[in-house]
Amino acid sequence: MIGDFHFLRPWWLLAILAAVALVLLVSRQTDVRARLRGLIAPHLLDNLLIDRQSSRRWRPVHFVAVLIVLGAIAMAGPTWQRQQPPFVEDRAPLVLAIDVSQTMDAIDITPSRLERVKLKVQDLLKLRPGARTAVYAYAGSAHMVLPLTDDANLVKTYVNALQTSVMPVPGKDTAKALQVAEAGLTNEVVPGTLLFLTDGVEPAATEAFKNYAGNNEIMVLGFGTAEGGPVKTGEGEFLSDAGGRVIARLDVAQLQSLGREAGIRVATVTMDDSDVNWIAERVQTHMQAKLAEGQRGGWMSAGGSPFPSSCSAPSGSGAAGRCNGLSRRLSRRPLRHPAAPTQPGSISWACG
Repeated sequence: MIGDFHFLRPWWLLAILAAVALVLLVSRQTDVRARLRGLIAPHLLDNLLIDRQSSRRWRPVHFVAVLIVLGAIAMAGPTWQRQQPPFVEDRAPLVLAIDVSQTMDAIDITPSRLERVKLKVQDLLKLRPGARTAVYAYAGSAHMVLPLTDDANLVKTYVNALQTSVMPVPGKDTAKALQVAEAGLTNEVVPGTLLFLTDGVEPAATEAFKNYAGNNEIMVLGFGTAEGGPVKTGEGEFLSDAGGRVIARLDVAQLQSLGREAGIRVATVTMDDSDVNWIAERVQTHMQAKLAEGQRGGWMSAGGSPFPSSCSAPSGSGAAGRCNGLSRRLSRRPLRHPAAPTQPGSISWACG
């Protein structure tokens, strides 16, 4: 932030020179000793004059000069932070891509992987009041469940209604989900985040993540354990094959490899709120970093300005003639992430 410090109108600083000149000029005019020095002998002048300078060090001209200096600094517009452009939200949009393939019914985490996803979504919504969230569901196909909305209760309703049995195509196509979910942020003014809530990403989708060139951040939150658990298909019924019950396991190593190769952020679900806290913070700081990188906002003056503030609006917004005086600080706190998990349920990620 200190490195960004500068003045928007530096020419106002010339007034400081005028303040200095004013002090020198007035001091010279009121210096009786200097005016009589050529008329009276120096040894007599010292005895004839009463030196009052020590009792009146601060004179009115000094106060006037200080006011001029402070005014010049304020009018010069000191700044060290950018302001968001008009009509841009201060909350980043978030797209939830929820895996509803059959293995999400595994009960290695209670009550099940899919049900835990629903609980985590509710926790995440509490951390993002007023922010817009969209919901997509995918298995062998991908579908929009809910477009971007700031109605948290509506998001909860649609997410809670998700079941693995509603998907028309079995399997898992994460690459297709990425393509469909990305379309939900195409027309957004600010960059957003695509959050995949899944129990694994198939190797075939790794290339899609590696080749992603959009402006949005991709995050993956894995659900399940390395030990795995049976996949519930009904009351007291579990998915089976010729070898007996199918045990669905979370491949943590594969998720970590995906994070390293594709340069995306990957984590595994935790028992506490550290995972959703991390997600909420990353969603916001990604947007702020992208805005700062693209220099979308002008500099916010910490002083005054004698000129009318300019108005701007995003192209095609239909409001180019209206001003928004609100400006917000873009925090740039670095995030510290724990190391890779040594046991199921501990959070981990690879940073791109």
